[in-house]
Amino acid sequence: MYFHPQKCKVLSVSPTGAHHRPIPLPFCEFFYTLNSVLIDYVTNQLDLGIFVTSNLNWSSHCEYITTSMISKFNLLRRTCYFLNNSANKRSLYLTMVRSLIEHCSPIWCNIGRTQLLSLEKLQKRVVKWIRNEPMASYSNVQYVLYLKGLNILPFKELFLYNDLRLFYQIVYNMVQIDIPDSIRPVDVVDLRPTRQNRDIIAGLDRTTLVDTSNSHKCSSTLRDSFFHRTTRSWNLLPYELRQSETLPIFLTKLKLNLFSYIDIDNIL
Repeated sequence: MYFHPQKCKVLSVSPTGAHHRPIPLPFCEFFYTLNSVLIDYVTNQLDLGIFVTSNLNWSSHCEYITTSMISKFNLLRRTCYFLNNSANKRSLYLTMVRSLIEHCSPIWCNIGRTQLLSLEKLQKRVVKWIRNEPMASYSNVQYVLYLKGLNILPFKELFLYNDLRLFYQIVYNMVQIDIPDSIRPVDVVDLRPTRQNRDIIAGLDRTTLVDTSNSHKCSSTLRDSFFHRTTRSWNLLPYELRQSETLPIFLTKLKLNLFSYIDIDNIL
């Protein structure tokens, strides 16, 4: 395989995102060449459909995805103006629009409230379109009820759903991804006999994990990365749910669990 020098970029990743200095110092910045052609440094780069930035901030990618989703939805609405069946509209939305945001979401879904609100406002417009009520005004309570009726999760819960689905597959060795050594099952010997720990001590709860990396003392980039944030969410699930026998059973129970904990007051 041959690489084209003009199509290759160098992306330096650091907590501050700084990769250029006014006066490059030795061993601070390296220059890379391919076929004697100097490769340019960039601050962000689209790689396999994801915008990666030098400081691992995912706002640019979220804006990119939101814009793509809006374009796809507007195209869908113009093209299928004759469609009145809600079930068909829902299927089209999930297939053509919302599938864009589910691409590799465990990598980049750690986004701010502003980005979540933008996505949720778009989905509210979609719900009105699906229900053939484009001019209607929904309260937060009505909006959540309609989402439940359509079996569509809000985006905050959708990201958590995708995180936990992948985590379940990792825990039960369904994919070729290893859990970091710093995340391991709880050692019963280290536990005190409290009400919170009684199921673990009794041997009923076999899937509670402990993160020994002290990630809470690290930067937010590491603290909110996939394994560390998802371990916290995993431990909050009922142990009966975590110990579901198959993935489909786990996902069915998980969706019901997430629907029951939607923060209606802050969804929009």
